[in-house]
Amino acid sequence: MSNHASVIPGPSPVPAFTLSRRRLLGAACVGAAAGVLLLNPVGSAWAAAPKAETELATFMTLSQRLTGRNDLDGKLGQSLYEALTKRDAAFAKDLGELQGKLGKTPQGLSGHPQEVARQILAAWYLGLVGSDHTATVVTYQDALMFKAVDGALKPRAFCFGSPGSWAEKPVVGRA
Repeated sequence: MSNHASVIPGPSPVPAFTLSRRRLLGAACVGAAAGVLLLNPVGSAWAAAPKAETELATFMTLSQRLTGRNDLDGKLGQSLYEALTKRDAAFAKDLGELQGKLGKTPQGLSGHPQEVARQILAAWYLGLVGSDHTATVVTYQDALMFKAVDGALKPRAFCFGSPGSWAEKPVVGRA
């Protein structure tokens, strides 16, 4: 018998890892997919989503303060906001400036913030964005100008006379 202690082979503390083509291809595919997800513009769009929601919330808060109404329609507000930002790329920045300049009352506004406030009010009350030939109609029936007379007047979508009769001079003294 030998004086040397015998070593009994047992399980290795480090598991054996054999590199096969399948594992190498799998790791390469996982790495490529992770790179695409991290560098894809969709990833940056996910990061931009909270910013857009914050800007929309700012728009709705300013709209409520400017119109004096707390019952503004959220979907209509989103459509108006999208039309305003599509028309003017700096509109979101202008909202921040307006929010900073708007005191307790909007009467103290002047200059560019006053123009932005007028754009917001025109969008809500008229239902359209812009005033030139490229104006965008966002709504007609839900414009706030009709809410002011709600219950008394309903906007007509037709003419009582024949087409163009509104252009004729009215007859005076008709009985």
